[in-house]
Order: sequence, then C-alpha cells, then structure tokens
Amino acid sequence: MTTTSTLLPGKTAGDGDNHDPGSGRKRLVAVWALSVLLLIALVGAMLAIFAIRRQTTSDEDRAAAMQAARQLALDFTTYDYKTWDADSKRVLDDATGQFKEEFAAGSNSVKAEVLTNQATSKGDVKEAAVVSNDKDSAQVLVIVNAVVTNTASKDGVERRYRIKLDMVREKDRWLTADFQVVG
Repeated sequence: MTTTSTLLPGKTAGDGDNHDPGSGRKRLVAVWALSVLLLIALVGAMLAIFAIRRQTTSDEDRAAAMQAARQLALDFTTYDYKTWDADSKRVLDDATGQFKEEFAAGSNSVKAEVLTNQATSKGDVKEAAVVSNDKDSAQVLVIVNAVVTNTASKDGVERRYRIKLDMVREKDRWLTADFQVVG
C-alpha cells in the first residue's frame, strides 16, 4: 500500500506536519509585545535625551548667571577716584530695573565723596553660589574682599562684603536687578 501525503505550500517533507494552530497566534503576540517594548524603549531614550539637554541648559544658565553676578560684584567693589565715570558705567551696563535706577540716581553723590576722599577700592571675589534659579532669573550670593584706600587711610583697609544679587535674563544677557549687601 502506498501512502501519499499532501504538503502545504511552503512546507517540505519532514517540516513537522503536526501544525499547531496556536503557534501562529503566539508568534503574533510575541512580535506585538516586542514592538511595544521597542516603542517604550525608544520613548524612554528620547525622554532621557530631552532631560539631559534640559539639565545641560539649566547648568549653563546657572553658570552664566553666577559669572555675571561675580563680575557685577567685582565691578561694584572696584573703583578709583581717577576713573570713577568709567567704573560706575561698568556697573550700570550690567544693571537693570530698580537697581539700575537707584545706582544711577546715587552715582553723582557717591562720585563727590569718592573724589573728595581720593578713594579707591580693589575688589576680589572669594566665593559665589547660586541660591536659586530658573531659565530667566537667579539669586546669587557673592563674597568679596576689598582693600579700600582714601585720604584717611593711605595703606588701605580690608573690607568683607556678602552680597545678594537678583539676576534676570534680558536678551540673552544676565543683568543685576537687585543688589543687597547682607553682611
């Protein structure tokens, strides 16, 4: 007696004629699950990249705000009676808002005192730290030592300042909006 077998298209003899109807469904579920996992991994990678970029931008903003605050504190504590106009202009150029208005309003009376006493001050920034910040504002504490000379003290007297600066970003520049000597 001869046995004949019918092969399904794509099947060859010995391919396991015991076809399990559930195996195709299992493969479909496995492919679907793998696709979902791949999609989740891709979304996770994109979110991680976004978070890293955002953190890098935040770190850059912090550093830029701190550098601007350090420079303003240095400019504020460094002046010479011979160059007062240029020295005070540096402060005004990096100021905005209420601080700029107050500094400009008081500059002439301070200038008179500085000239009368032939005063100089040489600031030296010792430390600075950002207390808080977001993308457009920051609060920075700066510690400055300055040696001040005048007609009463030719050798100079060292002064220590703890300064709190409120910084704001205006057109990609960090400017000082408020300046307080806190200690």
